[in-house]
Amino acid sequence: MCACSADTPCAAIARLCARLTSRNSRTVALPSEPRSLSPCIRDSYLVHKMKSMQRATHLRLIERLRADLPAGGAPAPVAREARPAFRVAAARYLDAGHHARERAAMFGGRGAGGLPRVIAASSALAAGACLPVDLPGLSLIVTRGADGVVRAVANACRHRGTRLVDAPCQAKALVCPYHGWTYDLAGALLHVPHAEAFAPGDSCSLPALPVSERAGLIWLGDDIAGIAGYLGGLDADLAALELDRHVVWRSRRVTRRCNWKLIVEAFLDAYHIRTLHRDSIYRFFLDAASIMESVGRHIRAVTARRTLREAPVELGGSDLRALSTPSYVVFPATVIIVHPDWVSVIPLHPRSVDETDFDHLMLVPAARAGDTPHWEKNWSLIEETVFQREDLWVCEQAQRGLAAGMVDELMFGELESAVRPFHAAIDDALARSPAAPPTGA
Repeated sequence: MCACSADTPCAAIARLCARLTSRNSRTVALPSEPRSLSPCIRDSYLVHKMKSMQRATHLRLIERLRADLPAGGAPAPVAREARPAFRVAAARYLDAGHHARERAAMFGGRGAGGLPRVIAASSALAAGACLPVDLPGLSLIVTRGADGVVRAVANACRHRGTRLVDAPCQAKALVCPYHGWTYDLAGALLHVPHAEAFAPGDSCSLPALPVSERAGLIWLGDDIAGIAGYLGGLDADLAALELDRHVVWRSRRVTRRCNWKLIVEAFLDAYHIRTLHRDSIYRFFLDAASIMESVGRHIRAVTARRTLREAPVELGGSDLRALSTPSYVVFPATVIIVHPDWVSVIPLHPRSVDETDFDHLMLVPAARAGDTPHWEKNWSLIEETVFQREDLWVCEQAQRGLAAGMVDELMFGELESAVRPFHAAIDDALARSPAAPPTGA
């Protein structure tokens, strides 16, 4: 706890930090080295510094977008001379062997976490919370102990394999409903009824899986201790969203009959908005006006809203989320879309070559969680219509078309150029995996 008072230099710096997020604030000079500040002010300073970095990135991309917009109402042009189309073999979406290599290289399963992916929001886990999380090849209980630490253990009793937790709950211990074997929230075995019936070596704790908390989200992955390094340049972007101050207003999981890559690719182009979303959200967006850039193996994007045309010349004090929609693909398969006043977090979990679990977490500011009519309207538009009836429907149509065997490859043009680095990252992950890299696909 910091002992600063309202009259100390640290408190004065805190007031300056707060001005960083003020809409009318100009540049504020702060120390380049925050170690001299008290701990609470240093933490506040670093958070605001990350928010400033994220805003600067968002502003840079918006300015690039606006520079490419033609006068009047004409569609945005392709900003550079088109390269030959990028082609991807249809077998990458159809071949079960190729899918198995992808699963092994990126998604783990059966005790392995794979590359980092979101499995829950931090706000869903108060102290003592137990959250069952079921993924292809994995069944977990995610808990938060009294020490505040998030952990994940297998959701199967070591005695006879019975599922321990079937719905979110608050608990002080995990008790098997079959014979009463009891574990603490970290998975350590506490009690076995009639323990004398078992040899000492028969008692064992629940297997643990690696999880970590970052940017208001809970991540599963084999190298989860290095999650900040894994996120790289996106770490500051996600921190700036302050998802730890959001709550899950509603969530849904659906299983759709399509390859996971088709869904990611649908979120990597704004080219389809005019046609696929013509009756839903096209009225909010400019035609094919989007900029995407690689951030390591991840992708950052900004898509222009129609309001950008009427924005002032100087955007420094503007609400940037009202002018454009940022989005991210955290490789391999977590999609984050930043709406004007809430955030969609969409982890994808491949079940088979042509079946994918689509999880949608609707994260809204905690202070506004009670605005039910507003959030219902947003959920209906984005989840029920845009995602389910349009994006996922068309991905299933693409899978059906590919499965018919009438085309050997998919073709991506300049307005879909982010698909290139996405597939390059997949190839790199396959090459690094002990599993054999793809051949002929």
